[in-house]
Amino acid sequence: MREKKLSLGNVICYIILILWGIITIYPLIYTFISSFKTETDMFSNLFGLPKEYIFSNYSHLFTEMNLMRNIMNSLFLAIMTVTLQLIFGAMASYIIANFSMKINNKIMLYFIIGMLIPVHAIIIPISIIAKAVNGYNSFWFIIAIYVATGLPYLIFVVTGFMRSIPKELVEAAIVDGCNANQAFWKIVLPLSKPVLATMGMLSFIGAWNELILALVLLKNNATKTVSLALTLFAGERFSNYPGMCAAVIVGVLPTMIIYFMFQENIIKGMTAGSVKG
Repeated sequence: MREKKLSLGNVICYIILILWGIITIYPLIYTFISSFKTETDMFSNLFGLPKEYIFSNYSHLFTEMNLMRNIMNSLFLAIMTVTLQLIFGAMASYIIANFSMKINNKIMLYFIIGMLIPVHAIIIPISIIAKAVNGYNSFWFIIAIYVATGLPYLIFVVTGFMRSIPKELVEAAIVDGCNANQAFWKIVLPLSKPVLATMGMLSFIGAWNELILALVLLKNNATKTVSLALTLFAGERFSNYPGMCAAVIVGVLPTMIIYFMFQENIIKGMTAGSVKG
């Protein structure tokens, strides 16, 4: 086989990608290294390795800050958000993609409008509703908000994927005796696993990292998430930056683990649209 020669364009492309990768990964590496420093060492030796590796920053998170409680809160919110979004989103997408009704286009327009409205623009109405229904410090209220704000994008993407699935498969299943519900669970849903895995991962990351709504709705220490716990390390008169770096590393571990576990499905989901086009 003849070896392909790299063109100047390819070389430039590789250089840009390598530089972009370094720029992307460096903050995480810097945070990891800084998590083993003392406060003094961090400012006197800002970009160097720690003079002495301090593991107490991590132990302090679980003994003094009770970060495990915040992690469990974030896990509960993220898992419930993903579960409900995938269930409601997959069923709604199936109806829109496979059943020709005049109202379908209006429903899709409604979801597209929902994608265009930033969460920050509806914080005040959400706060008023939370006060009226006693939604402050309620996990289920904030889960409902997460699900409602995340569904438009999920339905938009999953509907596009399901429309690419040959309708003959669904029609054949119905001819063989399946009803619409059985066709969904036995035919459409298994074929949609890649895109659902991708959207589930994005939903998990969004719910795990969300700060603004949690800051407004979760006032009690017992209900605070990992994102809110990070704000406790910085105050007006004191800031524990090494401790904050340690908390950041602990906070990103679950999303990294989940990504590597479902990496294959996520990549399939991201490329499925272009392949099925």
